Amino acid sequence: MMDNTKILLLDRFMRGETSPEEEQQLLAWFREVDSQEDILTFYRQRWHESATKEISEEVQLRMFNQIRDRINTDKIVLQKNDRKQNRRRLLRWGQYAAAVILCVVVGITSHLYTRQSMAEVKEYMVEAEKGQRASVTLPDGTKVWLNSHTQIIYNSNYGVEDRVVDLRGEAYFEVAKDKEHRFIVKAGGLDVEALGTTFNVKAYKEDDGVVATLFSGSIRATAGKHSTVLSPAQQVAFSRKSEILVVDSPENIAYASMWRDNELAFKGETLNEIAIRLNRLYNVQIEFKSEKIKQYRFSGVIKNNSLDNVFEIISLTSPIMYESLGDTILLSERK
Repeated sequence: MMDNTKILLLDRFMRGETSPEEEQQLLAWFREVDSQEDILTFYRQRWHESATKEISEEVQLRMFNQIRDRINTDKIVLQKNDRKQNRRRLLRWGQYAAAVILCVVVGITSHLYTRQSMAEVKEYMVEAEKGQRASVTLPDGTKVWLNSHTQIIYNSNYGVEDRVVDLRGEAYFEVAKDKEHRFIVKAGGLDVEALGTTFNVKAYKEDDGVVATLFSGSIRATAGKHSTVLSPAQQVAFSRKSEILVVDSPENIAYASMWRDNELAFKGETLNEIAIRLNRLYNVQIEFKSEKIKQYRFSGVIKNNSLDNVFEIISLTSPIMYESLGDTILLSERK
């Protein structure tokens, strides 16, 4: 039997009137095998009915364009000589085709980006692999920028109660204000709760420390029984080994977010630590021919528009030589 409630919800989605929560309900419905025939049957009926109704071409074209834009399909490029003929064809079957496209796109999206648990709670993951960066807008409007080698995970309960995101890697958050639903980032043993704010969290699993840096608003950082509230321009560091929270007011607070502008900022880091960061950013292997040079320390900012540029600057400020062999960089001490 056709689910009229879902069909009405689909109509509202096409008009751009659905909330993020309702769109998640539609995603769940599309994944149900039995729903596919209901959807196609309904839109076949609508398609045939529309042929006898007085609907202006302008309205039909606008409806089709809105649906196409909302499901992120590619732009339709019409050849100049066939523009009028193709436009009439689109208007004639636009609603039906849009329904089919919607089913296909949602199906692909669900397959690639969601995981289903036994409790019917869906997990959504956004990932930036090594050598890449990404950004995403969460259902509540919160914007997230992901640094290389980073994952964020949230589930279909996001925003129903708390807004919870699991972070593995480094991300910058611009949190949408919502007094009724807390926003919490779970990052390697440290929970960072935001109250309408912008902040950066660095929590790579291979690092002992988790660092949260606040730029505006306020955040509450909690690890076990320890908790602290940060003001703008403050930073909290959590050691997974010692389980201690340390609050600091660094001189160069902007260093924590420079990666978003394609810049590398070093603050007394060893070459070995820098090599780990470069592996994430460029997906290259860095090998040391000398143990001594691993402990050389560097401070400053490099516009990291190319890997060669980074090592060229490092080699100019220290007795280090580098050699590129495919996806491997060999570092040695200059004699």
